[in-house]
Amino acid sequence: MGFQSVRFHGFRNLEDCEVNLGAHDIYLIGENGQGKTNFLEALYLLSYGSSFRTRLDRDLVAWDSETMAVHGRFNTVEEPEGSLSVSYQDGIKTIKLHGKTVNDRKELLRRIPVIVFAHEDFLFAGGPPERRRWFMDQTLSLHDPLYVDQMRRFKKILKERNFLLKSRKTNLLDHYSEQLAFAGLAVSDRRESLTREFGKIFTGLYKDVSGLNIDINLVYRPSWGDARSTSEVMRKLKEKREIDLALSTTGSGPHRDRFQFIGNGRDFAKSASTGQQRLLSLVLRVAQARFYSDTTGRKPLLLLDDVLLELDPGRRRLFRDRLPEAEQIFYTFLPGEETGRIGEESLTYEMLNGELHER
Repeated sequence: MGFQSVRFHGFRNLEDCEVNLGAHDIYLIGENGQGKTNFLEALYLLSYGSSFRTRLDRDLVAWDSETMAVHGRFNTVEEPEGSLSVSYQDGIKTIKLHGKTVNDRKELLRRIPVIVFAHEDFLFAGGPPERRRWFMDQTLSLHDPLYVDQMRRFKKILKERNFLLKSRKTNLLDHYSEQLAFAGLAVSDRRESLTREFGKIFTGLYKDVSGLNIDINLVYRPSWGDARSTSEVMRKLKEKREIDLALSTTGSGPHRDRFQFIGNGRDFAKSASTGQQRLLSLVLRVAQARFYSDTTGRKPLLLLDDVLLELDPGRRRLFRDRLPEAEQIFYTFLPGEETGRIGEESLTYEMLNGELHER
């Protein structure tokens, strides 16, 4: 079960066509720049109504087109004959589920759960703190619409408080600080719980695949430290009010939380080699998929964008053996690369200048 077909119109460099996806394993073979990643992006777009590569919907439209549309048919236990579509015209994006307009992307979260393994994932290990926050928030949001609401509430209040700081309307700061503390603590509590549960999966997987003799543990560093009540957070915000006013922004809260990978009491990501960082980011995605399955009892779809090519043959086998059960897996490879054993339920497409040819 998973995507049964996908149809494109004016999407990136992909030809306008319909593609059969009625198999468990789908292999896309082609040189760089031929459209393999664009194909995976289209599936992600159908699943969540947004891209994993850009925030600008106009970027999804082909150079020679003014409109874009992607249509997909899918099959799940709950919805044996489902359909999704995303279109863009006159600056407006429209998402439809079973032909009806979707007004909140939250409605899509549990329909076709997709986890993508992309080159940019290495930033989870060696990039700025916001990349790790984004990953952990995504991990929670995949299965918990309530957390999506909690984050939206926090961000809304944060925006309002920052406006007050910028306009120096201090008479309302206490009120919004209290709201920020309440909403922020709800987010922090969920992140702390996630770190314990998700961290166990990650630590075991990384040790297994990397061969290191030390445990690399995921550690959560909340910006508000050990504050656990609204009054404690209010006190911290009051202590930093003058700094916040001077900078016209709120300098503490969940939007400044940190996640670290600690081994032998040290920040592993800072001293890890490029190869270790890339492996860490791959293991994070595997752990994300496993955590989703353990939490929901459902199998996700996996999109692997050339990431196996970064591993030596031994680790590649270890990595593939530890992938969780999936409803469907999409792989991209360069021509001539070893794809591994192709199962009976598989389809292989060669890609050239956005055109797909079944092999």
